[in-house]
Amino acid sequence: MRTRLRPGEDLAVVVRRHVIVLGAPFALALFLFGCLIGACFVRRPYVLPAAALVMGLAAAWGLWRWLDWRADLWAVTSQRVIDESGVLSVRAVDSPLDKINEVTSTQSIWGRMLGYGTLNIQTAAEVGSTTIETVARPMELKETILEQQERARYNVMARQAAPFVAAAGGQGRATARPAGGSSGSPPDAPADDTRECPYCAETIKARAKVCRFCGRSS
Repeated sequence: MRTRLRPGEDLAVVVRRHVIVLGAPFALALFLFGCLIGACFVRRPYVLPAAALVMGLAAAWGLWRWLDWRADLWAVTSQRVIDESGVLSVRAVDSPLDKINEVTSTQSIWGRMLGYGTLNIQTAAEVGSTTIETVARPMELKETILEQQERARYNVMARQAAPFVAAAGGQGRATARPAGGSSGSPPDAPADDTRECPYCAETIKARAKVCRFCGRSS
């Protein structure tokens, strides 16, 4: 991903189109490779160079399609959804999470089997609606967007409530008074009202005259 994250922004997931979109270049490359091998057995001076030229053009086209597939991605962060594409030039479209109204995922039977589908994102921004076709893991992308939306809303509510919580806590500390006195000092610890009997070493009351364990006067 070539888009830089903002300070405090976390990257949640990055997805691309399913590799099935590279099926046509891959199949053509295999076919032309077979033709190139077959041309080696044809005793014509122009067949092998022509087959090699076509194979080279197909390889260049396949490489370009792979680079385009790798550059075409969607990233979900803690603040926005980034739609990025372009091999030589970069095109990046941001959809803030708080502007997203609805996320819809659609998968055909083949899409469910192979793991791809179409995702539609309805936003209140200038972009309006974004449709992502043949995207890999569409359900995971949808759930990640909704999860990051909930986290962003919670963080906004927490920041808004923080001054009120701090003010309430400070007022409570200022008005609180301990039960031991009005000066704010802690109450005196209760005095020790027990002692040890000099005869049996049992613990008795400090003001006791007769030990309740041995019966002797102390």
